[in-house]
Amino acid sequence: RERGGKPALPSPRVSLAPCRHGPPAPQPPALSYHYRSFCGDFERVETALERLEASGFYWGSLSGAEAKRLLSPHPPGAFLVRDSSDHRHLFTLSLRTGAGITNLRIQQQGAAFHLETQPGAPCPPAFTCVVQLVEHYLGRAGHPGAPCYVEAQGSRPEPLALARPLRCKVASLQELCRRAVRASVRAGTGGPDLEGLPVPRALRNSLRC
Repeated sequence: RERGGKPALPSPRVSLAPCRHGPPAPQPPALSYHYRSFCGDFERVETALERLEASGFYWGSLSGAEAKRLLSPHPPGAFLVRDSSDHRHLFTLSLRTGAGITNLRIQQQGAAFHLETQPGAPCPPAFTCVVQLVEHYLGRAGHPGAPCYVEAQGSRPEPLALARPLRCKVASLQELCRRAVRASVRAGTGGPDLEGLPVPRALRNSLRC
């Protein structure tokens, strides 16, 4: 009992949490709760977001319905990348096809990103960032061995045709230069590969994605 004869109120119930010594781990201000399941991959997620935001075709927390509205007026091959509505995945590739809008989840495994496949199917090519993944599939429709996707179990495979990104902002000059260097290296124009470029290692690493 408290002084004055009044009954003491029960103490509020609290939950125990592990003690942490020192300052808390830094959290990126740009990351939303959508990424809480991937907090152990903080650096990879942060880097993936930086590259995507620089690309101009990442629309953030856009819903599937909003992606459909934005892509529908455009010809087949138009696409964008957005946050996945499935908490098990970080990103979704929304694509305008001849039949409508298709949404392909992008899976992360360790340091690599790849498109989701059907159970039992061979794992598709994996990349260190989502921008690199998109660049791989751009303009590959009609080429020998071009990838396909299946809308539903038992349906006919359709070619995965990425032609033109739907951008929400203009890419920076730095991003445009990065694309030009990567395109030149991929084209094999006789110059050095990325490792042979006479630039600091940090810059070479940024050019890989």
